[in-house]
Amino acid sequence: MRTTSTFSVLFWVYEQRAKNGEAPVYARISVDNKKLNISLKRKINLSLWDSRAQRLTGTDAFSLEFNEFLDQEYSRLFQCYQELRIEGKLRTVENIKKKYFGEDGKLYSLEDIFEYHNTTCFSKLSPNTSRLYITSQNYVRRFIKKEYNRTDYYLQEL
Repeated sequence: MRTTSTFSVLFWVYEQRAKNGEAPVYARISVDNKKLNISLKRKINLSLWDSRAQRLTGTDAFSLEFNEFLDQEYSRLFQCYQELRIEGKLRTVENIKKKYFGEDGKLYSLEDIFEYHNTTCFSKLSPNTSRLYITSQNYVRRFIKKEYNRTDYYLQEL
């Protein structure tokens, strides 16, 4: 079974936010007619922008470098889309944005961090220092447990 999914990237300049002839550049991601704008955190001179080509005009070093930057950003966005497709995940503009900004990674709990620290660093520490780390970790666990029990009824109301 073949599914059709559309993906496109459009670069555009936000002319309403122009100051001193310079405006911010955005990338608009479209997937299945759903759109999302991402700021590229760069400003360009409005007189150099070609909206039809979605590139800067000119052959000076700045224009060539900026056009190469746009090509790289397009490649990164397309790669995010392809990785979602390969992983079998839902390809939405929100998921592409999360992957683009690196927000789709695994979340680690405090216990995961404690375990990682204990397995990787304890062999390098003296026994007394290791003992103090374990004591501190236990104090943190008790504090979290106490605070959780104290605010548990707030969570039940939500």
